Amino acid sequence: MISFSSKYSKLIFSIVTICFSLMVNSQDTQLKPVPEEDYGKWERINWGTTFTEDGSWIQFGIITNDGDKTLNVVNSKTKESRLLTNAEAAVFSADNNWMAYKKVLSGKAQKKLDISNRQKKTKKKAPQKMGVINLSTGDSLEFMDVVNYKFSGVNSYLAMKREKNKVNTLIVKDLKSGLEVTFGNVKQYEWQDKGTLLSMIINTDDKVGNSVQLYNPITGNLKVLDQKEEVYNGLLWRKKSADLLVLRTAKDTLYKDDSFDILFWKGLNNPNVNNSAKVFNHGKHTNFPKNTKIKSRGVSFSDNGESIFFSTDFRASKIPKEKNDENKTDDEAAEVEIWNSGDVDIIPAQKKNVNYGSKASVWNTHSDKFYLLENDVIDRIRIQTETSISIGQDQTPYDFEVMFGRPDYDLYTVNTLNGVSEKVVTKASRYWNVSPNNKYFIYLSDNHLHLYNIDSKKSINITENINASFIDIENDHPMAQKPAFGFAGWSNDSNSYLVNSEFDVWQFFTDGTAAKRLTNGKADMIIYRYQNFDRTQKSIDFKNPVYFRLFGKYNKNSGMAVLSKGKMKTLIYKDAMISGTIKAKKSDDIAFMEQTYSQSPNLFLANTSFKKPKQISNTNIFQKDYAWGKAELITYTNALGKEAQGILYYPANYVKGKKYPMITYIYEKLSDGFHRYINPSRTNYYNTTVWSQNGYFVLNPDIEFIAGDPGVSSATNLENVVKSIIDKGDVDAKKVGLIGHSWGGYQAGFVPTQTDIFAASVAGAGLTELISMNLAVTPAFGGMPENAHFEVSQERMEVAPWKAPDSYLRNSSVMNIEKLNTPIMFEVGDNDENVNWFQGIAYYNAARRAAKPFVLLVYAKEGHGLRQDKNRKDYQQRILKWFGHYLKGEPAEDWMTEGIPYAEQQRRLKNKYKD
Repeated sequence: MISFSSKYSKLIFSIVTICFSLMVNSQDTQLKPVPEEDYGKWERINWGTTFTEDGSWIQFGIITNDGDKTLNVVNSKTKESRLLTNAEAAVFSADNNWMAYKKVLSGKAQKKLDISNRQKKTKKKAPQKMGVINLSTGDSLEFMDVVNYKFSGVNSYLAMKREKNKVNTLIVKDLKSGLEVTFGNVKQYEWQDKGTLLSMIINTDDKVGNSVQLYNPITGNLKVLDQKEEVYNGLLWRKKSADLLVLRTAKDTLYKDDSFDILFWKGLNNPNVNNSAKVFNHGKHTNFPKNTKIKSRGVSFSDNGESIFFSTDFRASKIPKEKNDENKTDDEAAEVEIWNSGDVDIIPAQKKNVNYGSKASVWNTHSDKFYLLENDVIDRIRIQTETSISIGQDQTPYDFEVMFGRPDYDLYTVNTLNGVSEKVVTKASRYWNVSPNNKYFIYLSDNHLHLYNIDSKKSINITENINASFIDIENDHPMAQKPAFGFAGWSNDSNSYLVNSEFDVWQFFTDGTAAKRLTNGKADMIIYRYQNFDRTQKSIDFKNPVYFRLFGKYNKNSGMAVLSKGKMKTLIYKDAMISGTIKAKKSDDIAFMEQTYSQSPNLFLANTSFKKPKQISNTNIFQKDYAWGKAELITYTNALGKEAQGILYYPANYVKGKKYPMITYIYEKLSDGFHRYINPSRTNYYNTTVWSQNGYFVLNPDIEFIAGDPGVSSATNLENVVKSIIDKGDVDAKKVGLIGHSWGGYQAGFVPTQTDIFAASVAGAGLTELISMNLAVTPAFGGMPENAHFEVSQERMEVAPWKAPDSYLRNSSVMNIEKLNTPIMFEVGDNDENVNWFQGIAYYNAARRAAKPFVLLVYAKEGHGLRQDKNRKDYQQRILKWFGHYLKGEPAEDWMTEGIPYAEQQRRLKNKYKD
């Protein structure tokens, strides 16, 4: 007989056994984080998704982190799809029946080639291949040694430029019939925009055969348009026409460098018209400036073909050799530059700006007249090709303010048909395009938008009596004139125009009719903005549906809306990022991309109603096999006492009740990226998903700055937002790290001198000593001095260092070094042209002198951001090890805590990376 206690014991044992079994099975099935070796298979959709003109087919590219590229071609009606591996750069034929694409190496093969080229210091290229596919049948062709390809403007003719053994050949293939025609020595070719005429520049070694030729593949007729022993370049067709221009070298023995003649043919598709070229030879125009040449870049047509725009530049004359010149010596010319404090544009900026000193000009092809559009008064003109009036500006009265980032200018109307200009506005901060009828334009001045009537020569303040914010007065940059929310465009008939307020789009009328608010974004805190699906259309046709992008300012939802027949309708608005929306040119087919942090980006097909969208891509389907974090919007009170937002990313395999370490990544405002999906990657070193996969919370707070105290205010922001997260209970207050790059790198370096809330910090390419940086010249900004950037742009310091030395010192990392108690790892590239790596050296030397924990990583031949994959991977691993030690308690590697001799560093690197 079994006693009660024995039965009870067996029952308890059975229950424990079952529970243990369930627990083990649960652990076995629990998803694991993504291992580093799997990062390479993660996919993203490449830019460049396109429809055929009739919308029947859509193509998009997918690339993996490993560099494998595939093209996807989908029939938008049947959803039939085709996959082309190792392919990119797809283009459709004008008749919607064919697609051409480039064949490429696999990611692994391309990487092997790149490494070989670096090691052998060679420039070997992958084989140049291309393919063509018949969209109806799926049949395909392949061509070797093709470096570029273009379809004709109509029908299905394909031109392919082939380079082999330094010989250029152009193959023109009729894809319907299969017939091919080949042309030799082709330097450049261009198809007529909406036709089948093909223009070519022929270039031979001896120049005897140099010419411009015209081929008609329909008739087979080949015509020489011009032939001369000169160099031709710059073929350009006028849009939607048969007008063509080309530049031909024009030599002059009096000058060191060549200029150009402009050759212009009108109506080349009309056999009944004299097709001889009109030639602009500037030597025959007495008002053409002396010692000046035509520049080859930037030549363009007016939309109606009556004007050709180009730039002129200084032309150096040859100095004749003179015997017994008493002023000459046998000494070499000195290599010296003379910098003057009165320079509006400093010498380094002049040297880097290839357009410095050039002047916009125009040739009226009908009257054969030349006019200089920029001159001693008008220093810049924004040429509009669709109108005969453009706006020119003169910043001379405000040169001193402009030099230091406070741009204002007087505005001029410029008639590009006759060169006549007239001053119309004094001191504007910005302006927008002239209306299609040449009668109006909008400009910004005194915190309001104004409409200028060119005929009556009068301005009207259009925003002063409207209860809406048209100026971004909350912008924290210390500018006298805050930016406007923007001008969206003119109506086709010039009777109205669209202007943005903070949330809405307003329609204003040129006849004085009261403005109409087209959207109702302010009520729901949704930002509406005009969406133009056809960039060739330069004005808005209100007879057709007008589309708008939607974005929730605070909830970060997004979508699209349409204005049709006077009514606004929301088409799609989701708790996701809706982006990359495109529309077929001649149908109602629509494609858009949808993503969230946890939902991989995918393309969807729909029509203009956006009803029942069909998913046509399926990226990263393997994500379901791994643990994945989540993103959460948070709010906190910032340094200005205002409510601010941020993103809090959770660790993969988050368990409620457990305490986690947290990495805080900073820049400026980041919360608008709430729904952005982030691929894990070995080369993206500031990677939120990688950190989440490694068991960290990741915080991206919006940072707003106080002018004159950017660093101090950032510290207050961070103290407030970090406390708000710690108060939630998931983050260990002693295990919080800070990281940022560039402007974020400045903050990641400076803030630890103000607060001890961070256990460790990583700063990339940051500023550390504000006075010297303010007075530096930045090559990456066109050789401009940093003064403007410092006072009113990102650094927000308001004034020069000698005006507020205490402020500059108070916000400089090196001047606060004695208050630093946080270990910092600081990254620089020794070829950084944005933030000179002296800034990192200064902090390093200060830390050495003050005996503070500091590691400086110097990456050779790298700039502001790391370009080479080997360095990107190295930096990412060092970030993980740095935070792994200071936030997780992992053992420190010796380089973190002690100096390693250079020779030993190099030995370790070579042993670790044997390839």
